[in-house]
Amino acid sequence: MAKDKLTKIIHICIHGGKNISDFAEKIFGKIISHVHFLDPKENTKQRVVTALILIPIALYAIFYSKSVFLFLSIAIAILMTAEWLDIIKAAPDQKKWRLIGLFYILIPIYSVIKIRLYDADILFWMFAIIWSTDIFAFFAGKTLGGPKLAPTISPNKTWSGLAGGILASALIGFMSSFMFSGGVLFFIFISVFLSVVEQASDLLESKFKRIFGVKDSGNIIPGHGGVLDRLDGMMLVAPVVLVLITVFPSKFGM
Repeated sequence: MAKDKLTKIIHICIHGGKNISDFAEKIFGKIISHVHFLDPKENTKQRVVTALILIPIALYAIFYSKSVFLFLSIAIAILMTAEWLDIIKAAPDQKKWRLIGLFYILIPIYSVIKIRLYDADILFWMFAIIWSTDIFAFFAGKTLGGPKLAPTISPNKTWSGLAGGILASALIGFMSSFMFSGGVLFFIFISVFLSVVEQASDLLESKFKRIFGVKDSGNIIPGHGGVLDRLDGMMLVAPVVLVLITVFPSKFGM
């Protein structure tokens, strides 16, 4: 059961991985100590409050209710479609961009539903990578700065942010290896790979917005913009995870 596996992970992290826990505590402390230096325009406080509301809802749907998860998935698909149509409204070739939008939205939504039906633990692992990559990339980039990752697409993203996201996903990979049967090295490697995919997915959505001169896909989520903005990392990660569990089912205990 998911609860038993999560309890096992917590036990390992507390009793069997004191060095890892100490290291993680230092990293979190370093991040938190720099929050007050962030630009108020970033709406950091609002982003944190919104995340604290949305994440418990997501966890409930992932672990405890398939019907709620399906309802949320359909609702999100509808909202994404509305945002996409609004983004491309000035495009000269509407048919082309509507077709792109169809696959851009339909494939990830299908993938997360399929993964949820396979195993809630796998879906949780996937979102843990997405969330940790986003959080650590954001704070590492703001704290450390440095060369820009893709200045013409997303001027705020840095190589230090990319590294921060990768380190966070490696830790998630280590912990998730105790939930599944694939082994530590497999899950660290695959989690790091998915972290890179997540950040590429983020850049892809930024590229779309650049093409149409849009800052945010919408304003439905306080501090986060639109639904496409909040779930941009999922758009490529979900299909890749579906492929991985199809190719390596034994690694996930399927």
